[in-house]
Amino acid sequence: MNIALFLEQSFDPDAGGVQRSTSKLAKIFKDEGHNVIVISSIYPSSEIQLWNQIPIISIDLKKRNSELKKLLEKRKISIIINQAGYSLKLTKNLIHSSNDGIKIINTLRINPLNFYTNYKQFIESFLNNKKLVFLNIVIVQKILLGYHIVKQRYDLNYIIKNTDAFVMLSKEFKPELYFLAPSVEKYNRKIHSISNPFEKPTLNITQIEKENIILFVGRLNILQKRVDLLLKIWKKLHQTLPDWKFWVVGEGEDQLFMEKYCKENNLNRVTFFGKDNPNEYYKKAKIFHMTSAFEGFGNVLVEAQSYGCVPVLFNSYAAAQDIVTHNENGMLVLPFNSNEYVQTTTALINNPEKLSQMALNGYENVNRFSYEETYKKWEQVFNSLK
Repeated sequence: MNIALFLEQSFDPDAGGVQRSTSKLAKIFKDEGHNVIVISSIYPSSEIQLWNQIPIISIDLKKRNSELKKLLEKRKISIIINQAGYSLKLTKNLIHSSNDGIKIINTLRINPLNFYTNYKQFIESFLNNKKLVFLNIVIVQKILLGYHIVKQRYDLNYIIKNTDAFVMLSKEFKPELYFLAPSVEKYNRKIHSISNPFEKPTLNITQIEKENIILFVGRLNILQKRVDLLLKIWKKLHQTLPDWKFWVVGEGEDQLFMEKYCKENNLNRVTFFGKDNPNEYYKKAKIFHMTSAFEGFGNVLVEAQSYGCVPVLFNSYAAAQDIVTHNENGMLVLPFNSNEYVQTTTALINNPEKLSQMALNGYENVNRFSYEETYKKWEQVFNSLK
């Protein structure tokens, strides 16, 4: 088959979760014998780039909708996988640009209720950015939440009705989807769940020289990643674990807040490494901390497990339990109980035999997300389109 993966971002296999998972899917489909292209709606250049012999093509949809149609026809595309599956505007663009023979699969890269369960934080952030903080009152919050629900119900109903398949990252997201948009339940046959793919590194977990390091990898952001709680937790651990260090890998809009917090609280064993390939950091760290309020999947959890780094996280989104089995290959903490989080981490550190066993269990757990297992699920979706 001729498959086009569509991105709203620029193509960067070393960037965020969507870009990384897109590059992995492109490689998987190519290795399985399909012709694959990646189309980005970010338009830095008209030149076709190659990545692992896969064409990366940029198109400005604002000006070049007709060009997209010509591209799909020229490449004889039979399936479009839209990685911005929440976007009604982009979905309509793709439908308009496709002929009758092209099948469109929309993917949802975040949990459906991410706004609903965190609407107060979203609205506060939105109003602060607009310098309208005085409007952050209960009645305004309820109005904006109501608007969001109505809009999402309309958008999701249109998207799922008018595309050929809808893929989410977890089977646990189906109840969330049907709660948010009950009308889409009649399209249940179109709705699938496929987690992100991972290649497990070949190494001996028992021979890795680990250090007393707790690690965070991700965007430095309060709204989603809750790095404010991340530092609050470390502040307590800093006082009781004098021979442990905290490493932060990533960048984001709240990095200055984090650095200031560390300075004001004399947290002198925190190191900010910026944006970097995290693999060597996973390899050295014993424990991985994630404090996110919501996620689509949580790629970093599987990445950490693949290097014997044991995750501790808030059980704050449905897919968390798809990855981490509590007390077996990681620890799930009641959202957003910082004291319990500190106690859980401390108990793990004080039980090195258990920590080592959980690292081994996590390494084996990664097999469930292998390229081979992932492709089997995508093949089922492709077969459902026939």
